[in-house]
Amino acid sequence: MKLLITIITITIIALIGSRLTFLNRKLPLGFRNIIFTGTEYIFMGVLLGKMGLNMIDPKILTSLEPFLFFGLSWIGFLFGLQFDFKSLKNLPRFFFSISAIQAFVTFLVVTPVIFFSFKTFSTLPAGTVLILSFALGSASVCTAQSALAIVCNNYRFKNPKFFSLLNYIAGIDGIFALALYSLTFIIFPLSGSTKFDLAASLKWLLLALTIGMITAFIFIILSRVRFSQQEFIVFILGSVLFGGGLAMKTNNSPLLIGFISGLIIANFCRHRLRALEIMVHSEKSIYIIILVIIGASWKLDFNFVLIITGFYFLSRLLAKLMGVFAATRSFKFDFHVPWSTGLGLLSEGGFAIAIIISFSIFYPALSDYLITVVVISMIINEFISPKLILSLLENPVPIDFRDRPDITKKNK
Repeated sequence: MKLLITIITITIIALIGSRLTFLNRKLPLGFRNIIFTGTEYIFMGVLLGKMGLNMIDPKILTSLEPFLFFGLSWIGFLFGLQFDFKSLKNLPRFFFSISAIQAFVTFLVVTPVIFFSFKTFSTLPAGTVLILSFALGSASVCTAQSALAIVCNNYRFKNPKFFSLLNYIAGIDGIFALALYSLTFIIFPLSGSTKFDLAASLKWLLLALTIGMITAFIFIILSRVRFSQQEFIVFILGSVLFGGGLAMKTNNSPLLIGFISGLIIANFCRHRLRALEIMVHSEKSIYIIILVIIGASWKLDFNFVLIITGFYFLSRLLAKLMGVFAATRSFKFDFHVPWSTGLGLLSEGGFAIAIIISFSIFYPALSDYLITVVVISMIINEFISPKLILSLLENPVPIDFRDRPDITKKNK
């Protein structure tokens, strides 16, 4: 009965939350960005979890684990659907190179800082610290587009090409974060294991590729016949459930499997845009449920983890500055690119959360460390990101929405 009540409660929160918009333009941009990214639902989960009412206790969390696999499969699937190679070819190639350089510089700076921080302030085994470092290093690469979207919707500015560069990096660096995330599971492919096993690593990777491709091919074959809108939704749900379910059964990554499926469908299925529209429409509800669950599982301790969170925040800020500076100085632009462009890429957002949830599923003992570091860092970054982006733009001018009563009325 308690499980049923919990599911109903979370579902109601998700349904209401997905239909609410808190875009009051009187609020500072930072607060709007925090709300826009759904951070408040993590604290709703805290209220319902072991630090609050204990409605979602450890037993309930175990029962909800299949939904986490489904949700992560959905996020990976949706992320993969966005990468149509034909569309990417229309953008300058060096944009991709800049994104790659800043992503790997970020990982290479943050990972050792986190490793030595944990070694200094904790008594955790070296293998466990290495997994934590790789997990947080890969999550640090992620950049959310939420802060950029808020600035774009509220200001007019010169140099749109520069803003396009920021949007491109924020949109694509999740690929590099996912690659580095996958590298961790290749090195440590079995839950609880900290020993490298080449045969197990190859088996894990081959299994992820196989499940992802099979899921995509089934979807493509089904979509070749005539179908209604309702049937198409069933195709999508079935594909995501199939990939996530097999990931759970085979101890594999639903995020990676979902991404592989979505990527193949994006480039070989003529109904890509239709699938993308349906998934985007439902994304917020699923994301809210995941945030509530992660909040319920979170236990915040005021100990050395807060110090490590500070190191994570500062090293990521420095790494973004260094990475983008090094990358942009390697190419010639026909528009102005400030040396501090990396400050516009601090917003972390949902994909970083998805990565730490994936690690938490396979390494539950590390869950509190991962959630504490990323969630606190994310709140700070979402708050400061809009102002930092504005500082990079030339003569930003606020949009006067009083001249557009339809928009003002809609967003109250």
